[in-house]
Amino acid sequence: GEPMSGAGKSRILRILCAEDHELICEVLKKALSGAGHDVECVFDGQAAWERLSANPLAFDVLITDHQMPHLSGLELVRKLRETAFAGWIIVESGNLTPELEDAFRALLVDRIVRKPLRPEVITELIAGLV
Repeated sequence: GEPMSGAGKSRILRILCAEDHELICEVLKKALSGAGHDVECVFDGQAAWERLSANPLAFDVLITDHQMPHLSGLELVRKLRETAFAGWIIVESGNLTPELEDAFRALLVDRIVRKPLRPEVITELIAGLV
């Protein structure tokens, strides 16, 4: 094997998962932690907003669902764009209308990923970001 160098490919990312299905959160967390990342899960948009607004620089990546209690993914991203958050935003959704997709794209999210998503799709996507 290659020696791990600081400038190697793998960078540990701090990832916040906002997803109201605990099972999906668990699966994503397991996959991403397995890839060496630091993952925190919250189960609704409001909780994600509280974490991110308290410290917009605490996370490198936000993976968010759109349909969540208290604050939708779109509202979350809209609010985030008014903060110093400069990380990647990946939206995962099973049923975005074209209008919603356009709204997310207008907010310059990095990726929109369809559900049901396989965890390796997300780990590969994250690996491709760094």
